[in-house]
Amino acid sequence: MLNAERLRSLRLKQNYTYASLAKVLDLNMRQIVRYEAEEADPSSDVVTRMADTFNVSADYLLGRTDDPTPPAHHADLSPDEQAILAALRRDEPLTAIKLIIQTLDKPNSN
Repeated sequence: MLNAERLRSLRLKQNYTYASLAKVLDLNMRQIVRYEAEEADPSSDVVTRMADTFNVSADYLLGRTDDPTPPAHHADLSPDEQAILAALRRDEPLTAIKLIIQTLDKPNSN
């Protein structure tokens, strides 16, 4: 079961409105309200998208751990690559493109 307080806290901390988070997660805004009110539980796919959006582990969202650290499956990515990926996951392609250009303009980048 989703930890509704953690979802609300993460949403507010990262300055998402119900509408903006719903757009990023490809959901109806009312569904976000239901999750935070503990009226509904998200599917595993939605929990995964939330974890990626907030850069936390799914276990943290589910209340299985107090450690929000996401799994290290992106540990092989540079900080620049992680920033690009995060922008794409937030549905911000222009930001991702700008980050790519900045990365290419750095000395010693290939």
